[in-house]
Amino acid sequence: MVKIVSLDFGGTIAYELEKEHVVYHRLLEELGYSTDLNLVEKALKEARDWWREERARTGRIWNMDVYLELIKRVLKALGLPIEIAPDFLKILPHRVKLGVYEDVEPTLKELKSKGYRLIVISNVSSLDNLSIYLSRVGLRDYFEFLIASGTVGFEKPDSRIFELALEKAGVSPAEMMHIGDDYEADYLGAENAGLIGVLLDRKNVHGDKQCRRIVELTELPDLLASFT
Repeated sequence: MVKIVSLDFGGTIAYELEKEHVVYHRLLEELGYSTDLNLVEKALKEARDWWREERARTGRIWNMDVYLELIKRVLKALGLPIEIAPDFLKILPHRVKLGVYEDVEPTLKELKSKGYRLIVISNVSSLDNLSIYLSRVGLRDYFEFLIASGTVGFEKPDSRIFELALEKAGVSPAEMMHIGDDYEADYLGAENAGLIGVLLDRKNVHGDKQCRRIVELTELPDLLASFT
């Protein structure tokens, strides 16, 4: 019987309402630095290109150290003092504008009413940032605990991030279901760790995948009922 329901965050619970470079531009202006929006977009793209190459070359994972380095690269490309990077990074999570999918809160309420324990396992820069994001969209209190890859040191689909969640929850793999929108990271990652994986396919584009799949989160309670 499933006791714990684990959810991914980005693409499953919430989504960004603004492009990343727009958020950076607005924050720089808030800090007193007038910049051109197009130049910020270009600098951020170059920094993201660096990160993709660095990740492929070294296997590093996205965490706060990498985040800080990326921001310094953006600032340097814009001719701005890199000394403001720590303050920029501290404020940034509070400036990202997020939307919540309409099917999320009704589903969380129903699952809580049925006695399921809820957690989040997310490939995100830090536990603090994940908590900020969930608090800002008013959903933090639904979740017993959070697992953030940037804090624990390994990312989905690495089985260790799921094993850490199992250990923290005190349940067996068969007692935890994980739901997310990424086939490799969420579904295969969970299944390979022995959990019950579910792919959330909101755009219904993965019908060819041989996997447990839903297109709306509101389908989840009925799916869980089949495991009782």
